[in-house]
This record gives sequence, structure tokens and C-alpha cells, in this order.
Amino acid sequence: MRFLAFLLIVSCSTQAPLKYKYSSPTREVAGEIEPETEVSKIEGELRNPLIFASGMDSTFLSVKLYDSAGNQLTNIDPDDLTLSTNVDIEAKPFVIKQGVYKAEILPRVKSKSITMRVDWQEKVLSQEIFLRTTIAPLKNELVPLNHDFFQSRSVGEISVSRGSATPESFTDGFSVQNVGDNKIVQSSNKNSERVFHFDYLEQAKQNLSLEIDDSPNEYVSHTMHSYFMFFPRKNLPLVEELTGTINVTLPTGEKIIFQKESKEIVDGVFTEGPVDVSPDRFKRQYPDLKYTGKGVLLRANARGQSPQLGQYENIKIDMDYGLRGSLDVLIINGTTGQKCRRPKADFWEPIDVNPIEFKFPTDEEFDQYLKKNCGFGLPKL
Repeated sequence: MRFLAFLLIVSCSTQAPLKYKYSSPTREVAGEIEPETEVSKIEGELRNPLIFASGMDSTFLSVKLYDSAGNQLTNIDPDDLTLSTNVDIEAKPFVIKQGVYKAEILPRVKSKSITMRVDWQEKVLSQEIFLRTTIAPLKNELVPLNHDFFQSRSVGEISVSRGSATPESFTDGFSVQNVGDNKIVQSSNKNSERVFHFDYLEQAKQNLSLEIDDSPNEYVSHTMHSYFMFFPRKNLPLVEELTGTINVTLPTGEKIIFQKESKEIVDGVFTEGPVDVSPDRFKRQYPDLKYTGKGVLLRANARGQSPQLGQYENIKIDMDYGLRGSLDVLIINGTTGQKCRRPKADFWEPIDVNPIEFKFPTDEEFDQYLKKNCGFGLPKL
């Protein structure tokens, strides 16, 4: 059950007022019931004081209550606690667990950092508690963890994923699935689909990517995979579900706009063509996605396996948009129009591990590689 949110000014303290208040809908008005115990002090602590403002990631606020003698109280009705914040959030009611009062805090997408306080019956206020929010990667490099599995859940029209090494309240990526019938995926071709996987494993910069899987039929070995990385990597991928569209912000700050119902691209820095369902799997092209942005795009392809690894075919990737061939990697500088073709081994170790780590965790390292091997660097977007 969600808190009731309403705009009020806190008048019971000399501290600066906070605009938004979240209290239980069953809370009694202060003074109507004489409490058996008086609270004299409130202390609050966040499980994660820094969080990705994805609109889907949350943290927990833990609160301890004390009487005038300094004894911790565990017999206070959680409904008597109210959370106040300076920006609008989504919050769940306080519950008591093992003597600690807890509430889940969910910042809105792209939320500013949050200042919050907790009060008891509008009589006692906690000190201010600060939750820092960011859309930038939380770190550069992946921790050498074994990611055994991924869990997913549906949020509206998208599927949200979390890796085994990631806290339950955090996200590791999301996907958008086009199953037709439309001009990209036609229902006459059974089991055909196009899926966009936006990944940010461990919320780190190192493996920020978009993998697009074109399935022409029911055979997994026929799936045409394309792996994209975008530079400079300024932010984690963000998704916003609006009235008629799904708006995705790429690591460069550029956007892909999907029609909400069909999942076709209708605007942004990609144009798309239909899934190739021609009968000869060896002649099918990879996902028809053409980048028109100003950043640097890295693209790798493979059929039936991870695009970062070596490929069975020996056809070089084409130098236009990378729709054909998978032997190597295509790099496009959207600002200057320059293009570069390089071996996959320059970017990933040729072994099938999980995760397959990109060799350049920072943009500075990748910029130096580009200047040395491609004759251009990263643009400043």
C-alpha cells in the first residue's frame, strides 16, 4: 500500500520546511489518542546513501526511536511516523522489523538528490537525512564477481533485469520486445521478433551496452545478434514510459524513441528496417539499425553466439552501418563521419566467460586507443 502524498509545510520545527509529506492513510491525528510512551529522539540511516535515479531502483530508510532516558523504543505504532522530503518520491509505509522501523524509498526517474526527515506525531523530528541520486555510472570497472543468473520482472511495457551479484532493490538493465505485427516484425513469420537489451551490469561504466537480437524463426542458432557501445559514456541507460512512447536515453545522452504499443523506433538517433527472415541463414543481414547520432558507436555482430567473441564466418563487417559481416568491429564517429574497422580481440578476450569484459573501463583509455588506431578521438557531447 502506497503512502498518501500531499503538500504540507512542516510547522513543528525551526528546521527548514520540506515540501512533500508521506504518511500512513490510517494514521490518527496527533492529540486524539494519548500515547503511552513519548518519543524524544529519532535517528535515521539509509542502506544505500547513493542510488541510480532510474525510477526503478530503491533503497531502505531505517529509523530508531528513543525515549528521554536514551532507551530504544520498539512499541511505537509505525503509523505515527511521517516522512518528509524536498522532492517528490514514491515511498512505502514504515514497518517494524527487529526493533527498527523501515520504509522503502523509490526516487523518481532523473530525480535530484533528496533531503528527508522523519517525525513522530508532528512532535519530534529527526535530523536531515541525505540520499544522493545520480544518472552517471556508479563506478568504472566491474568487480570480478561470478554472475550466475539474471532475474527479470515486468514494469509496464518493459522487462527489467537484475544480476545475481546485484542487490534486490537495484537494476542491471531493461529490455524492449517487438513481436509484431508491424513493418519491422511481421506476424506471418512465426516466432520472429526483435529485442533490445539495454545493459549496465553492476551499474558500472565498463560494459554499458545495447544488444539487439533478431530472431527470424524458432531456432536459437539462427538468431542474429548485434552489440553496440556508445561513447562518451556519460550516464547509465534510462527508460521513461510516457503516454504513447517509451523514451530511452543512451549513455551519450542521446535518445531512442519507441512507439509504446508496437515497440517500433519512431524517433531518435537510430532508424530501423525489418527483421531479415530470408530462407538462407548464411546470407541474412544483422539487425537493420543505422546510427545517426553525434557520438562514437562501436558495433559487433554474430549469429547464434555472443557478438564479442570470435565468429565462425570470415566476412569482414561492412563499413557503412555494419549490417553485414562479423569478423571484426566497426567504429563510427557520428560527429565527423569517420569510420574504423578493428579486430574483436582488441576489445574483449576471446573466451566465453560471464561477463565478457570490455577492455577499456574508462573513456580516457578508449579515447587514446581511437587516436592511435583510428585517427580520431571521442567528441565532447
